[in-house]
Amino acid sequence: MKKKAWGLIFFVILTLGSSVVISKNVEDTLIKSISIVSAIGIDSSDEGYEVTLQMINTAAKPDSAGEVTGSIIYQQSGRTISQAVKNILDRNPKKIFLDSAELIVIGEQTAREKGIHEILALFLTESEISSSIKIMVTKDYPASKIIKTITPAEKVSSKRINDIVHSNELNLGSVAGVYPVKVMNDLLRNIKGTAIPYVTLNSDQEIGSSQENISSPEPEVLVILNGMAYFKKDKLAGYLTRDESKVFLGFINSTKKATIETQCGDDQGFFTIHIKKSKTSVKPVHINGMVSFQVEQKMKGELFESTCRQDDLPYLESRAEAVLKSEMARLIARSQEENNDFLGFLKEIYLRDPFKFQEINKKWKELFPEVPVEVEVDLEIEDIGDVNRIP
Repeated sequence: MKKKAWGLIFFVILTLGSSVVISKNVEDTLIKSISIVSAIGIDSSDEGYEVTLQMINTAAKPDSAGEVTGSIIYQQSGRTISQAVKNILDRNPKKIFLDSAELIVIGEQTAREKGIHEILALFLTESEISSSIKIMVTKDYPASKIIKTITPAEKVSSKRINDIVHSNELNLGSVAGVYPVKVMNDLLRNIKGTAIPYVTLNSDQEIGSSQENISSPEPEVLVILNGMAYFKKDKLAGYLTRDESKVFLGFINSTKKATIETQCGDDQGFFTIHIKKSKTSVKPVHINGMVSFQVEQKMKGELFESTCRQDDLPYLESRAEAVLKSEMARLIARSQEENNDFLGFLKEIYLRDPFKFQEINKKWKELFPEVPVEVEVDLEIEDIGDVNRIP
């Protein structure tokens, strides 16, 4: 009886071990037969579009340091994006696996001149593209240069970029990840200008695309994400600074957490507040056939640091409120001067009163630049932070 039991145990162990070995061999064979795409770059070319694919180098470990690069770059042009991707097969015979792509980067020139509607339409209808892929636009550089840049800490730049976005969302609050379906919804409804993050480099040196870029403790070329880019219809209209982006994301309630730095006032000191909660309401007001808006932003946070001589909380709250109110008013004025409602005032009318929306939408281009907007900011500092508790 014992011999039978031991024989059964041995058979089970042998079967499981064989299954693991076979599964591992099948997995290795599969990985070697496909090209796993991590990022897609879209630029303009004389022919039409230029596509840059960043593919994971399976010979390297993406999360480790070393001499082997974490990615392989393929770049081709075509009359269409899909043709450019197929042209890459002339150089890379493996099946291109797009489902793993984490990032779509659109070049500044392409976004300004051609727009992004055609690009989004392709990727949203392409069944091999994941719905969780993020989208962004470049500033000052083509998408290909961003994709080719070798970054520190992560061998695959798409992962590095997504890590920066995630970190910014939880700390600075000047960038928010955006998915193609969200952008396409904005474009199809055509009642609010869309906005997506922008990515740039701190230097245009060619060393950025070589392993030498990360051979020293201070890389010459770094990927930078500082803010949001806004569009008019489907074409790139402009970029917001880091501080403007914080105000913008707070306005549209896309802030998870944020950090704001403000000057104390008369003295030369500064103080920093970490925003933990933020809620902005935009209320349309209709009087005698005229529309205006009341904007109220309520925030709660903690005092993170202060070098002010006068650092009692009521004073710091009022000082921060005044600065935030002024920055929001400037952003609204910019939107009205450009007659580009990327803040979404018309959308608020649509959500609250669809019948009024039908009437106002017809003449919104004439109304919006002169629409009165009243802004109020209410900041409550709930905590002074652990460091500031030191007596």
